[in-house]
Amino acid sequence: MNKRSVNDYIRTIAELGNISLAAETLGVSQPAISAALKKVESELNTVLFDRSKQPVELTDAGRVYMDYMDKLEGLHNQLTQTILDIEELKTGHIVIGGATFFNVSYLPDAIASFAGKYPDVNIEIVDGKVPELTSEAQKGMLDLFITPVVEDEARYEYVEFVNEKIYLAVPSGWDVNRKISGTVLTKEDFTTLCRHTFLILKENQHLGRLMCSLFDKFGCRPEHIIAAEQTMTTLALTLKGVGISLITESSINSMPLRERPALYIADEDLCKRSIYIAYPRNKYLSKAAREFISELKAVHEKK
Repeated sequence: MNKRSVNDYIRTIAELGNISLAAETLGVSQPAISAALKKVESELNTVLFDRSKQPVELTDAGRVYMDYMDKLEGLHNQLTQTILDIEELKTGHIVIGGATFFNVSYLPDAIASFAGKYPDVNIEIVDGKVPELTSEAQKGMLDLFITPVVEDEARYEYVEFVNEKIYLAVPSGWDVNRKISGTVLTKEDFTTLCRHTFLILKENQHLGRLMCSLFDKFGCRPEHIIAAEQTMTTLALTLKGVGISLITESSINSMPLRERPALYIADEDLCKRSIYIAYPRNKYLSKAAREFISELKAVHEKK
C-alpha cells in the first residue's frame, strides 16, 4: 500500500463522511481502510477524524493534513510539468479554468490555434466561479484561469488579453426599440426600458454589479426582474424575447446568432471591461502554459 493510496482513502472518507461508504466506493474492505487510517494517525500521533459524530468530521489536525495533501499534489504536478517542458512541447498538459460563459466566449479560437501548433499537448477546461478557481489555482490544480477581476496582485499575475464594450441587449422584436433615440442611451431612454423585464445576474458577478450600477446611475429600477446565475442563460432568454440583459462585445462577435438583439451602450465609462488570464505568482508556469497565454493574446489582438 503506497502513501498515495492512503491519501485517497482519507480524502474519500472526508468527502463522504463515512468509513464504510468510503471503503465501498473505493472497492476495498473496511478493515483495510480503517487500518490504513489508523497507521497514518499513529505515525502522526494525532486523530484525523472525529468518529463520535455521524457523519464523521475532520479534526483540526485532519484539515491541516488535507491542506498539505493538496499542496504536495500541486508540487508533484509542477515537477512532472517541468520535466515535460524538456520535451519541447512534444507532450504536456494545461488546465484552464473559467466561468462557462468566459470559456465559450474567449477560448475556442485560441485553443484551435494552439492545438494546431502543439497537437500533443493536452488541454483540460474547468468551469467554475472565480473564487473557486482562484482557490484551485493556489492548490496547484489549475494552471491558468480567466477572470474580469484583479483582486490580489501580490498572489496572482494578471495578463490582459481583451478590452471590450458591454452592451444592453434588448429583444429585437420589441416595439420599445423604436422609441430609443440612439445607440447611446439617455436617462429618458433607460427609464423607458425600465418599464420592461430585465434579466440580471447576482451581484457577486461583474455583469450583475454593473447592472445594479446602471439602475443607480439612472435612478430607476425595472418593474419586473428575472434573476439567473449564468450569462448564457440571460442571453438565451433575451433572444427568446423574455427580457433585457447585458452582453459583452466578444460574446456577440464569437457566437453564431441567427438574430441579434438590439444593442445599446448605457454608459460609455461604465460599460467596458478588461478580461485577464491569471496564475499564481509563486507557481511554476509551464512552457505550454506560457505559449498558450501568447496564443490567447495574439488571437484576440487580431479581432
